[in-house]
Amino acid sequence: SSRRPLTLCGPPGSGKTMTLISVLQSMQNVVLANLNFSSRTTPDIILKTFTQYCSYVRRGKDIFLEPAENLGAQSWLVVFCDEINLPEEDAYGTQRVIMFMRQLVEQGGFWRQDNIWVKIHRIQFVGACNPPTDAGRFPMSSRFLRHVPLLLIDFPAKQSLFQIYRTFNGGMLKLFPNLKGETDALTEAMVEVYLENQKKFTPDLSPQYFYSPRELSRWVRGMYEAVVHMVQGLTREEFVRIFAHEAMRLFYDRLVEEEDRDWCSNKIDEVARKHFAGVNFDVALARPLFYSKWLSREIKHVERDELRSFLSARLKIFYEEELDVPLVVFDEVLEHILRIDRVLRQPMGHLLLVGDSGAGKTVLSKFVSWMNGLNIFQIKAHSRYSIEDFNEDLRTLMRRVGVDNEKVCFIFDEGNVLGSGFLEAMNALLASGEVPGLFEGDELNSLMSACRDSAARDGVILDSEEELFKRFTSIVQRNLHVVFTMNPSGGEWKNRSTTSPALFNRCVVDWFGTWNDKAMGEVGKEFTLKLDIGDAESIGGTWGIGEGEHIMNRIASVFDGVATGGLRQAVVAALVEIHKITKDVADEVGSTGNSLCRTYLSPRDYLCFIQNFVACVNAQRATIEDEQLHVNAGLEKLQQTKENVAELKAGLGAKTTELKEKNLLANNKLQQMVAEQNEAEKRKEEAQKMSLEVEKQQLVINSRQEEAKRELDMAEPALLAAQASVRSIKKRDLDEVRNLSRPPPNVKLTIECVAIMMGEKSLEWKDLRKMLSRGDFIPNILNFDADNLTQKQIKLVQEKYLDGNPDLTTETVTRSSISCGPLYNWADSQIKYSSVYNRVQPLREEVEQLEDDARVVKNDKEKIEKEVATLEKSITQYKSDYASLIRDVETLKTEMEVVTKKVDRAQNLLLSLGSESDRWNKSSQGFQTLLRSLVGDGLQMAAFLTYTGSFGFKTRKLLISKWRYALEILGIDFREDLSMLDCLSKASERLDWQSKGLPGDQLSLENGSILDHSIRFPLVIDPSGQAIDFLMKKHENQKIQRTSFLDKAFMKTLSGAVRFGTTLLVENVESIDPVLNPVLNREIQRTGGRSLVRIGTEDVDYSPKFSIILTTKNPAVKLTPDLCSRVTLVNFTVTPASLQSQSLSQIVKSEKPDLETQRSNLLKLQGEQNVKLRELEEQMLASISAVEGSILDDDVLVDGMETLMKEGSQVEEQIAKSSEVMEQVQTAVSRFEPLANVCRDLFVLIESMREINFLYEFSASLFMSILEKALLTTRGEDESDQDRINSIKLQLFTEVGARVGRALQMEDKIVFALLLARLYSGNDYDDVVEKASSTTDLIDVISEVFDDTFPLEGRGLDSLKSITAHELSESVPLMLCSAPGHDVSERVESMARELNKELSSVAMGSSEGFDTAEKFLSSASKRGTWVMLKNCHLCIDWLQEVLVKKLQSLHASHKEYRVFITSEINPKLPTALLRISDKIVAEAPSGIKASISRFFSSIAVDRLNNPIRNRLYLVLGWVYACVAERLRFVPIGWSEKYEFTESDAIHGLEVIDSLIEQASSGRQQLDPERLPWDAIRATLCKGVFGGRITDNVDQAILDKLVARVFVTNCFDVNFQLADADGSPTLPEGSSSDDIFAWIDSLPPHTPPTWIGLGSDAEEARELRITKSVVEKASTLAQFVGM
Repeated sequence: SSRRPLTLCGPPGSGKTMTLISVLQSMQNVVLANLNFSSRTTPDIILKTFTQYCSYVRRGKDIFLEPAENLGAQSWLVVFCDEINLPEEDAYGTQRVIMFMRQLVEQGGFWRQDNIWVKIHRIQFVGACNPPTDAGRFPMSSRFLRHVPLLLIDFPAKQSLFQIYRTFNGGMLKLFPNLKGETDALTEAMVEVYLENQKKFTPDLSPQYFYSPRELSRWVRGMYEAVVHMVQGLTREEFVRIFAHEAMRLFYDRLVEEEDRDWCSNKIDEVARKHFAGVNFDVALARPLFYSKWLSREIKHVERDELRSFLSARLKIFYEEELDVPLVVFDEVLEHILRIDRVLRQPMGHLLLVGDSGAGKTVLSKFVSWMNGLNIFQIKAHSRYSIEDFNEDLRTLMRRVGVDNEKVCFIFDEGNVLGSGFLEAMNALLASGEVPGLFEGDELNSLMSACRDSAARDGVILDSEEELFKRFTSIVQRNLHVVFTMNPSGGEWKNRSTTSPALFNRCVVDWFGTWNDKAMGEVGKEFTLKLDIGDAESIGGTWGIGEGEHIMNRIASVFDGVATGGLRQAVVAALVEIHKITKDVADEVGSTGNSLCRTYLSPRDYLCFIQNFVACVNAQRATIEDEQLHVNAGLEKLQQTKENVAELKAGLGAKTTELKEKNLLANNKLQQMVAEQNEAEKRKEEAQKMSLEVEKQQLVINSRQEEAKRELDMAEPALLAAQASVRSIKKRDLDEVRNLSRPPPNVKLTIECVAIMMGEKSLEWKDLRKMLSRGDFIPNILNFDADNLTQKQIKLVQEKYLDGNPDLTTETVTRSSISCGPLYNWADSQIKYSSVYNRVQPLREEVEQLEDDARVVKNDKEKIEKEVATLEKSITQYKSDYASLIRDVETLKTEMEVVTKKVDRAQNLLLSLGSESDRWNKSSQGFQTLLRSLVGDGLQMAAFLTYTGSFGFKTRKLLISKWRYALEILGIDFREDLSMLDCLSKASERLDWQSKGLPGDQLSLENGSILDHSIRFPLVIDPSGQAIDFLMKKHENQKIQRTSFLDKAFMKTLSGAVRFGTTLLVENVESIDPVLNPVLNREIQRTGGRSLVRIGTEDVDYSPKFSIILTTKNPAVKLTPDLCSRVTLVNFTVTPASLQSQSLSQIVKSEKPDLETQRSNLLKLQGEQNVKLRELEEQMLASISAVEGSILDDDVLVDGMETLMKEGSQVEEQIAKSSEVMEQVQTAVSRFEPLANVCRDLFVLIESMREINFLYEFSASLFMSILEKALLTTRGEDESDQDRINSIKLQLFTEVGARVGRALQMEDKIVFALLLARLYSGNDYDDVVEKASSTTDLIDVISEVFDDTFPLEGRGLDSLKSITAHELSESVPLMLCSAPGHDVSERVESMARELNKELSSVAMGSSEGFDTAEKFLSSASKRGTWVMLKNCHLCIDWLQEVLVKKLQSLHASHKEYRVFITSEINPKLPTALLRISDKIVAEAPSGIKASISRFFSSIAVDRLNNPIRNRLYLVLGWVYACVAERLRFVPIGWSEKYEFTESDAIHGLEVIDSLIEQASSGRQQLDPERLPWDAIRATLCKGVFGGRITDNVDQAILDKLVARVFVTNCFDVNFQLADADGSPTLPEGSSSDDIFAWIDSLPPHTPPTWIGLGSDAEEARELRITKSVVEKASTLAQFVGM
């Protein structure tokens, strides 16, 4: 209320903001402006706030800034600065915004831009901050704090927390009477869980591990929202479940490590069991704890399977409507979806999703937003997207949310943070719902008008703009949900947490991390489910036993419910294990000091790995099966041909015999024909005679047959009539007879008569009754055959029953029984018929005999007739056979000629195809092996394509060995001799690549294969530029275009390439333009049959032929994890092996140009010949396998095969000849291989120098230029090859020493030269080196190996003209690095004047300098002039972002164009610039004389016109020289290496001049006694030099040095400058000539006693340096394996 500024200090969440705002809002006439500070906050934020809330008022001569009238008369503007101590200090240790506020408070105003002082009126500042000890905080200036009272607000104590949240919990549990007694238990449990987590997990472990009472407030709110709608009541189990669920969401979800999550989960369970009673905890705390309102109208617990099926169904619709991105709904996805949903349902619910690229952060956020009806908003960032564009997007977003009442989810990825202002704006938006200064002027008026209309629509009447704006911000906070997505793998993760605390304070953290083994297993299983992995499982086998069991167990839960331990599980386990192995190796390689460029692996790489695996297996299977089909068909045809040939040969012999047989057979046939013709005539006559005899016999037979038939015909009617009467007998009549126990005699006799005729043996009545009862009795009678009656039966029946018994007649029998009458008639007629039949029997027998005789005669006649017919037929056949045999003889002769010719050709063909047949046989036998190893090979190939592109050759071999070991222990078959290069490319393709400029070394060819198969678009790292040239030639048919992000027409070029399907090569890619992300991710939207991709703000038709290749020449490029996940990295950085190959080629080309030409041509010819041979083999196989029927029947095929065999033979002969020639060439070339090996070892040594110092970066192109220079030495007339090699070797080492040595500091020059000596001689000189007591001893070793002319210090500034003329080029700048204060630019300017070269110099460090430098570089590259960029250590970012890319992108520059760069030695100098530059490290000469000389050379001559001042200047020069010289003796001279520079001495001059001016009052002559000695000494000791000193002992030394010479006696003659024997005395005179003469008289070497050190200091320093050199040399020797 006293209107004083105020700051509250305390930890986050302690209530600072809430306390201040509640107090301020309770005060009258107060307008509150909320500002959220961040690390990059500047005074602009306060000025923007003034613009928004205040207006300028003139009163008299003064201008006042005060709250605008529309805010109320006499109102006060209170500016609340939250996180006030976050702004970073600038280079001078000042927080600009704090100092600006201090000025406003202290001086009451500020200078406006128009240089008018503005006073502030009715403006008050209040602030809140964390303690300055927290990460990212800076102590505020005491000059500011003296005006600002500071109040401490700490976290509430445990008892206070209990009291606060007991009140909240009590209000919530009033809803459920059965739980009222649980208020204390709930509060105690919440506080305990909170405090335990706060104690165990601290921000030091991970930045999101910060816990404040906000967590408890969120906990209460979450529980209330979950239970408030449960009108049916709440069980104790459900209550505890909700308690645990909310605890998990607040504490568990942010944890990183699995063991930490387990601890947290167990702690929650433990606390719940401790504080709640009467609960079935097995039910209440059962995992998983899933709560959602999607399956019901209120928030309810849901089961996993139920939720999974629901979400799977919704995801299908989401794919179709929104985003075509397949998702596997594994358990972690369910958890993350529910976590995101829980936060997005809450007011002011914001999320921070932290995880690897591709883990699903953005996709799941979009899905949940879609499910909840939220619109998605994402900025369309691109490389030229500025803070103004971002602010415009924010204004649009806030209008949609705050005016149109639209509910929006703003997804903001860290990749979109293109400037510090982006995060600062988001920080403010999260904290207060507004961004200071976002709406100003017309924008603000327009917003207020829209807000007024919106309020009116809602029936709310608000008068003041303040109330309208408050309503607007409150709606924004309610309707806007921000989802930040970040990757923890990059270096920005912890920086973001400290510089933008609202990210953690206002957001709920959900740690996605990376996919765990189970998640990867589920994804792998899903995407390989339909893959054909062969029949290994059906055959039987075991996988993942023994050592591989633990790998299988990691994903065992994924295969629950199915047979585990199978090949499919082993394949998924291998996918997971290979990814894990590669990730570990990548992290290990990336963390080593010698790693130039590192890569990060993410789930996107794993998905790409699976895609590659499926593609490789399918492609290989198709290839193998197709080849198997062809080979087997070919072998079958060859075998068939062999059999055919064998058959033909056998047939040929048989046909000769057959020909003889046919001739003989023809003669025999002719003789047989004549003989049988005669026989046939005779037999015809005999047949005619027999025919007459048969006719006579037939007449007699016919007569006798008619006689017998007449008698039988007379008896037959009676028999038929009797049979008819029998048929009429009814069953009941028979039954009646049968039932008679005593039948009448006539009946009995009749039945007996019938029984006798039927053959019955017994005539007893009971047996006769049985006969009558049989079912077949009547049928047997009807079917009775009279021929079966014997004479005995006839006689017995006649005598006893028919003729012999007169009383037995038809009438008597019928009277006795109706049914017996017919039986009697039947018996009588049968007997009579039999009697007639027997009577005519002799006649019948006679007839039969006659017929037999006639049949014999007839048969004889027919036989003769048949014989005659046969003979006639034979005669006809003989005639035909004879004619046929004659034709066959002629045909056989013709066939034998054809077959003989065919057999000869077939034998020749089979003989020629013998080797092919053997090869095909081996291939056929190997197909099953190939198919068995298909999965293992596919895994290796896919891993190779996905992961190895970014690694060097050694790492690739290491990875493959580790992958193979994993496959081996999992039991997955693979080929031991598998060659990735041969599997992934054809020899013809590799030959074509090399013809287009791809280097022929293994690494480059492997990279070519990766480029050919990459699923993702490639990012090529190519320092030499060879790969880029190759790609341009390779894709020239696709109309490839070359561009870069610096190109102003980049967006237009990209859109055109995407639309028309051309290839785009983007150069100098070190960070991705965000506009490319949808293209790299292939985020294709399909609309109305069109495929569209978003580029910036427009949708462009996507052509499937489109391809983009990203390239960079910087081998040390710092790639972000996000970029690594979107591209396939392919690194062409030269390896030692490839450099050895290039060196050999260069040496042979120089020394034996004809030999090198011949070798190159032979290598090319051999490649072409092998390719041609392979093509011929494939053509043969294709031709043979495609033929239908027999090969021998296809003359065109045989002719074609003979042609192919001839060509093949010719090619084989050529190969044999070229191999012989190649052997001779190789023998000649091999003499130079030891020299190439030396080149490799030298390159490894040069590369390893970076282990000593960041500055020592050298490229392969530098080494090749050194080798080229060494090869230019003239060869002696009588010099042998070996002598020449030795001469080149010495020259090479000398040139390396000269070119590399000049880029090293003095101590390291000796290290390098010593290692060169060891490498040159092959002697380690350990005994000499270990005993060395000075650098002289080490230099003697170097001189012994080489000689005294060896350029130990390198070819440096003294040879600047020669370097510029012969060693630099238009593409290689010269970087001159020096110690602070040592400027060497004058040397370049002097050289340019001397050579009459146009030199454009620009001092760097300002934006004007940047623009000028770019213009100079562009102009000079065309005109061939020189450019010098001075003090480049002042613009590190510009060097990295602009200069390097500019230098690399200037194609076809003028030959005379040169660039010189001067810089102090600075660890932040870009590695890329160091590698492309030739360097000279310019160290200032040591010693008193050199230091004083440099100091006086920087003083203007007209300044040396006063003897008194000159004397003081000379004394000052001595002090500065002593101070600087003592730096050589650290830690003896000074305790540390202070940055004393020449600028300090110049400043000392100004101090002396100023003090003398004050003391002299303008007089020219001064008495030395009256000089302000105390002031001079104090200023020099405390300010000029002492300002850099931090140690009291060092301060005392400085005080002594200054006090020793800055005394009145220094004007005496022979004044001794040091307390040491032989120390120099000042000259008598003090004129400039006297001073320079005295300086020249000083010895070049300074005894340590002159600077206040002991006489042994030099020896101690020398020993220390020697020890350091030996240690460095030893370390490097071990590193490079010397």
